[in-house]
Amino acid sequence: VAKVRQLAKMGVLADAMADESFCRTLVEAIGQQHETKADAGKFLFRRGASFAALVGDSLNEATLPLHRLTNSSNSISLLGDKLFLKAYRRMQPGVGLELEMGRFLTDVVHFAHCVPVAGSLQYVDSEGSLWTLALLQAQVANQGDAWQYAVDQLKRLLEAMPDAGVESNDGVAPMVERMQVLASRIAELHVALARRTGDASFDPEPVEESDLQRWSETIRGEALATLKLLDGARAGWPPEVAELASGILAARDRLLARIDGLANATPVGQLTRLHGDLHLGQVLIARDDFVLIDFEGEPTRSIEERRAKHSALRDVAGMLRSFDYARHTALQQSAKSPPEFERLAPIARDWERQIRAGFLRTYRDVAVAGGLYADAGQFETACAMLDLFELEKALYELRYEIDNRPDWIEVPLAGIATLLGVTS
Repeated sequence: VAKVRQLAKMGVLADAMADESFCRTLVEAIGQQHETKADAGKFLFRRGASFAALVGDSLNEATLPLHRLTNSSNSISLLGDKLFLKAYRRMQPGVGLELEMGRFLTDVVHFAHCVPVAGSLQYVDSEGSLWTLALLQAQVANQGDAWQYAVDQLKRLLEAMPDAGVESNDGVAPMVERMQVLASRIAELHVALARRTGDASFDPEPVEESDLQRWSETIRGEALATLKLLDGARAGWPPEVAELASGILAARDRLLARIDGLANATPVGQLTRLHGDLHLGQVLIARDDFVLIDFEGEPTRSIEERRAKHSALRDVAGMLRSFDYARHTALQQSAKSPPEFERLAPIARDWERQIRAGFLRTYRDVAVAGGLYADAGQFETACAMLDLFELEKALYELRYEIDNRPDWIEVPLAGIATLLGVTS
């Protein structure tokens, strides 16, 4: 990285995660559960219950080929074909969410469709605060993520449609079936997270009226902040986008009334831990199945918010919004002209409608069978909450896009407009 000098001593500042010997030593220390003193605290190397099974004889090999992943906000090194070592760049006090969730899913409830956790490196400072510095996981051989798979599948469907009048059910059916498998895995995750184990930070609690009131107040505050941001940012947007924004601003009272109605909904279901930032990009395709990754929650929310128990339907809402993003992305990439966009848009909408319906059907069946809801009727009652969580997610997306990706603003705008009935 750079040359450095300390008095007469010369050296270099280097990225240790790019050094095989460092990474190997770190994994060995985790396996041996070392504790190392520091100037103002100590480092704790901790192995999980599955360390031996996941690491196997990897450390006996003369060399462990190291490969760096660069498209990440953390420092990630792959060691050989078994180990995935992640060093966090942005640290906060407390047990890391990904470590806490990973240990529970791997060692306690043995959920098979997440990346297994083998161990960690943590630091305890002089005041006793705990910081998670690194996470050791198994590598998961995969064929890419579900986001690219969904976008590519819809693009192929659109390219095969000569006109909007062609029946597209046959082309959509295989994708519906694949997303129903994903729905099963997500429902199974939520059933696993609702298992009572005696750990107070994970044991489920019933949804109460006070929870609905608190959620309503929170979403209302976020909606008002989003509308204010939207009003100030829309100047200079393309006319069609600005018009969509104006329609949402004009529907302010309708939006707030919808949110306020959540406080009077029927409380059903359970409060549990959840993924917290679930979308198609957080799903790997592996061996014709799915593996869920990155249990750190929405990055703009506080650790306390991300650790809090909530309705698992927030994860479902995130996935439904992801289907909408995939539809818009595939349509934009496939349509070469405005007339072609108009021709293909109904096909893409029908694709999303069928994907959404199949996903919700299967999620409901598996969630009811797993005890998350008493029956299908109770799940349908809970869907009043799901509608609001989907709106909450779209509002979050809009704030994110305004601040970070202006070219994507139209996607959450259109989603909010549809949820409010402002557009068809």
